[in-house]
Amino acid sequence: MTATPRRAAGAAAPAAADTLALGDTIRFRGAFWVVTAFHGPRVFLDAAEPVEPAEPLIILQTAMTCAPDFAVLDRAAPRSTLPGRIGEFNALPRDVRKAAEKWERHVKEVLHEQAPNVPATTPPGPAFDPERRTLRQRYQAKAAQLTQAGAPVSAATVERKCAAWRKEGLMGLVDKRHLRAAAPHGRVDARVVDIVWEVLDDERGRGLSPGTLSRLIDRVEQTVRARYAHLLADPDTARGLACSPATFYRLLERLGITAQNAHTAAARRAAGSALSTGRPGSRRATWARWPGDLVQIDTTGLDVLVLGDDGRIISVELTIAIDVATRSIVGSLIVPKRVGRAGGGGRWLGGRATRSFDTMQVVAQTTAPLPARPGWAPETFMDGSDLPFEDLLAADPRFAGAAARPVIKPETLVIDHGSPFISADFTRACHSLGIEVREARLRTAVDKAIVERAMRAVKTGFSQHLATYTHHRPDLRGKRLRKQPLWTIPQLQELFEQWVVLHWQQTPHGALRSPFTPGLRLTPNQMYAALVSLRGYRSTALTPQENRKLLPAVWVRVSRKGFQINNRTYNLGRGKLDTCRGSSGITAQQGRWEVHYSPDHPEVAWLFNHRAEPDTDPWIEVPFIHRRLLEDRWTEETWAKALNIHLTGGGSRHDEAAITRAAAQLLRTAAAGPQATPANRPAPRADVPSRPALPAPAEPHDDDMPPLDPNSVRPFRSLDRPAGDLFDTSEPVRGAGQSLEEFLASLPGLHSPSPIAPGPVGDADGIPRPEGTFSADNGPAPPSPGVPSGDEPDSAR
Repeated sequence: MTATPRRAAGAAAPAAADTLALGDTIRFRGAFWVVTAFHGPRVFLDAAEPVEPAEPLIILQTAMTCAPDFAVLDRAAPRSTLPGRIGEFNALPRDVRKAAEKWERHVKEVLHEQAPNVPATTPPGPAFDPERRTLRQRYQAKAAQLTQAGAPVSAATVERKCAAWRKEGLMGLVDKRHLRAAAPHGRVDARVVDIVWEVLDDERGRGLSPGTLSRLIDRVEQTVRARYAHLLADPDTARGLACSPATFYRLLERLGITAQNAHTAAARRAAGSALSTGRPGSRRATWARWPGDLVQIDTTGLDVLVLGDDGRIISVELTIAIDVATRSIVGSLIVPKRVGRAGGGGRWLGGRATRSFDTMQVVAQTTAPLPARPGWAPETFMDGSDLPFEDLLAADPRFAGAAARPVIKPETLVIDHGSPFISADFTRACHSLGIEVREARLRTAVDKAIVERAMRAVKTGFSQHLATYTHHRPDLRGKRLRKQPLWTIPQLQELFEQWVVLHWQQTPHGALRSPFTPGLRLTPNQMYAALVSLRGYRSTALTPQENRKLLPAVWVRVSRKGFQINNRTYNLGRGKLDTCRGSSGITAQQGRWEVHYSPDHPEVAWLFNHRAEPDTDPWIEVPFIHRRLLEDRWTEETWAKALNIHLTGGGSRHDEAAITRAAAQLLRTAAAGPQATPANRPAPRADVPSRPALPAPAEPHDDDMPPLDPNSVRPFRSLDRPAGDLFDTSEPVRGAGQSLEEFLASLPGLHSPSPIAPGPVGDADGIPRPEGTFSADNGPAPPSPGVPSGDEPDSAR
């Protein structure tokens, strides 16, 4: 094997771990290897410079890319791409196509030694035998053959046709005269068109008001006569420069210039024309060849009112990333909008909009599977969807229990000119992942047409079916939106992710069609399953150090007391930051040090020591010095709210401990929920007399009641023996095997009265009473045997 030249360690190609391609030379475990094959999560490596016979190495890609000395040293040659000219040949006239096919037969005979549709056993002609003739001699032989047949050509023409066929295929043999398009502006000279835009730009620059088209035509004619007077004298050179008024009006119509939008059209052209150079009036198509080739990202309002963390009703913004090739939504995040200003002006307070850190989280979602939440429907899981679950699970174990949404890492990311996308943190994070960032042209919706249309579909398919939906038109909004049930932001995020998995990814899309079956529309998941074989899938294995690079970066000065981020001090005890005190030596940052932290978890920050030894970890974890005063999890917004409360109360910005205690109190108040305070209760109306208070009910046990004497209470006669003897006697259980009538007859005091034989005890009216019952005249009857009386000793009770 030919040895691949080495590169210095510092000259390693900056690329992410999952951008490996066949033929790349890498450094791993102190040796140099060449990537020869991929199989699921495994990579096949061959030694690039074998000192001794070495066997090929088969290793997991995650283990290889996480090695400390891993680097891509040499990139393989760029892959050849097919031109996007599908169907263009069939659109040509029939005679042009037949002529190109005839030339292809001659070219194949020259290059392939044999004409098409000839049996392989037939020996080639003597004039085209490569063992007897060189390639140039075959060019001359084919030219002589065609000239003798009545189509005179030269050997150079045959050579040019062979080179064009090798480069462009059958389209390279087509007569170029049939591929020429009409002039975009007719017979008008292009210099006149440039003068039209020049006059409009000059009017916009000087702040002049747009006039009529006749005024514009007069100014253009004056400029043409002053600039090209020497050409207008000759009729041959004046062709296209001197135009009639009717020609000028037709030209302005082709350019899309009217009296109402003249300056607007000039401003749009200055930002970049949305018209393609191929055909006048046609729009540039946005298309991709494989998943991840082109991904568009954008942010818009979701038109839904939600319940904020502080209990107020707020609006939200949605950021999504959509893959152009498959129309799959591969990342989404919902964040609250800003809710007000301080005193009607100044900086925003009490809320936030989409930040660069939020957009980086959306990009990070594209590199990992979406885990299914507890309680989701079985239809949301990937193992029962149209995605190739088994093949993806073999390449990446994170797909176990994942939702049916593909993982598509962007190769090119199209953004607009919003501040979260053009920030240095977002651009740096994308470059660290090997993602190319492409900015759309100003006021050119065609560059991001797919994500813009997807946002519209989200509002019609998801937002309008939720409570508290606010239409973008005020006359179509509801009147009692704030009284409807409100979702929280985490609940709304989970609802949207389920909607993406169940509805968006499994609904046939009009733009997803196969060239072989154009009448069949595919879903985004089906399109991904069909296209993933073109590029394959390799998981993105990022180390903790690489993940920290994705966090927002700040540049600070390190002193004996540490460093500060947003009025918070971070430091390590016992002088562990003494090596980073003073200047960092980076002149572009005035000697400051690079620090990364997460706005959602600002308890710690990571300082990057670029002076660390090669074999040591350059990241230093530095905690917030007052972090122990905060028991619950807090964010950057919590700290900003606590700082505002502290400053409103007259506190100092430098008292970090007091600000931390205010943040802790804020977290405790939020955890306790809304409290009913006297200030929130409505005061009674003065003109309405208050009702007299009702007397409070008497307590069941007043203080004037005599104390209870237990000896004066007689037990209820329901047992024929003491209760203590029920569990000590060896007699059988009474009532076992008896009927209901027998059991009732055996109970004392429940015997049926007998009128024939009166009992020994009776009342004055002659009605006999059972023994032991109470009588109003005679008083209580003597107790029955077995029931203790009040005169018996305590031991018998």
